[in-house]
Amino acid sequence: MTSIRRSESGFSLVEVMVALTIITTGIIGTISMVSANRAIMESSWAQARMGMIADGVMNELAVQFQRDGVLPVTASYDFDADPDALGLAVLFNDNGYNPSASTLALSAGASPISYIATLTVLSPSGRRMTRSRNFYKKLKTP
Repeated sequence: MTSIRRSESGFSLVEVMVALTIITTGIIGTISMVSANRAIMESSWAQARMGMIADGVMNELAVQFQRDGVLPVTASYDFDADPDALGLAVLFNDNGYNPSASTLALSAGASPISYIATLTVLSPSGRRMTRSRNFYKKLKTP
């Protein structure tokens, strides 16, 4: 009697399971990298927006200082009431930030010709950025 042996090609169950395990591991790794990159991107976007707001506020203060030669000295600036009509709240509102959550302190400097502005911007997610700038009056000779 002769037995006829048939050679069947294909993958065994063990080979299929190993291949699926490797593919699944690769997909999970890729998905976790994409979500980590997204979190980093959102963080840097929030940091850039806060920097843009802080720079805008400092530039508006510089314009006011150049125009009037003085800054309103106040412990904490009220963006909503805007007593000096600086128009700073719009920088926050246009970017989706709450101006009342941020603080701007204007104070006279150590010398009588200087002012210090310190701005702390608070993002909706709770991130905080602080910027300070010195303003000096031009010295005039008699």
